[in-house]
Amino acid sequence: MDTSAYENMRAGKSYGMPNPYLIGLQIDARAKRDAYNATPMREAEQRQAMLKDMLGSFGTGMILSPVVWEYGKHIYFGERVFVNFDCVFLDGADIRVGSNTVIGPRAQFLTAGHPLDPSERIKLDPETGIPVGSHCVNKPITIGRQCWIGAGAIILGGVTIGDGTTIGAGSVVTRDVASGVLAAGNPCRVIREVVTDRVRPSTVG
Repeated sequence: MDTSAYENMRAGKSYGMPNPYLIGLQIDARAKRDAYNATPMREAEQRQAMLKDMLGSFGTGMILSPVVWEYGKHIYFGERVFVNFDCVFLDGADIRVGSNTVIGPRAQFLTAGHPLDPSERIKLDPETGIPVGSHCVNKPITIGRQCWIGAGAIILGGVTIGDGTTIGAGSVVTRDVASGVLAAGNPCRVIREVVTDRVRPSTVG
């Protein structure tokens, strides 16, 4: 099986979709994810074990069902992360979330993007020249510790959000956001600093 599309995806390079190898990985990930979503909340130990098997790393937090991700294994959660229901993680590139971060319902973390130029975006059949898909590029997302990502927020690929920052509900985050601020809007902008002595800049973990 040709794995070059996966290698390009992970390297942040352009790759074409649909791709048989990537679709196979997504199907396998979905089977495990569907099983997780169907497991009752009261089966807490089983759900924790399933998350540790599916994700790149997972601490002692909680992810409410339903949840959606593409691969799972490229998602890295610190300790005591809480993810509310209906969240979406397109994890072709790494998604890293620091400890003690809270994510509201229906938040989206989208590492996948496409070239703006249609001639670069459209994937053509090499023999017929007919459009058969699109070219994609994935960029990582990093969320710091002690953050709050509001309900319905959309975090795009390439974004880093610093420790202790709050992202307002419904925001579309297209660029980096500093530590210790309240930011909101479309596009998301800093509104004010959040004064606290409890947040310490640190690496994600």
